[in-house]
Amino acid sequence: MFTDADLEYLSSEFVELRGLCAAAGRDIDEVRRAIAQRLSPAPPYPGVEYMPANYFQLPDAEEFRRTFTGDHPAENLTAYLDGTYFVCLRNATVENIARKGELVDEIRALRFSPRPDDATWRVQLHSRVDELDRLERPFSPDFDRSRFGRPVTRDELIEDSRRLYPLDTAA
Repeated sequence: MFTDADLEYLSSEFVELRGLCAAAGRDIDEVRRAIAQRLSPAPPYPGVEYMPANYFQLPDAEEFRRTFTGDHPAENLTAYLDGTYFVCLRNATVENIARKGELVDEIRALRFSPRPDDATWRVQLHSRVDELDRLERPFSPDFDRSRFGRPVTRDELIEDSRRLYPLDTAA
């Protein structure tokens, strides 16, 4: 399931739930109940209880419902509670989740109608790619790159955009 490289990535990017609970003075059984009841987000990886270090500063389900302003609120809440946004975002705030959706749409639209000889188009593409790059995690080396059945957004939209459409065409 997880390669050694994946496990190394997980331990460098995430913190075990037990340690987070101890540090925050939270009862781990209560936290697990809230996760099971879909009141709080689940761990992002199956079979291991790794969470982002700021897990207890992130919104619960009710706060997410109340504050999310992006497209497809029900779908995004489901993905959030499944822990999916912990996989891809360095900081899975409501604002960052909505902004990632906007950036993904904008980058895909720009790439759908490429104008690689147009410097303005390349600058627009790269400004969005750079912003998405600041929001996203690296993704695990192996597991994440097979789990979704398609390339991760980092590979598809960040790395491929930079490779296919370099900002400086003289390079």
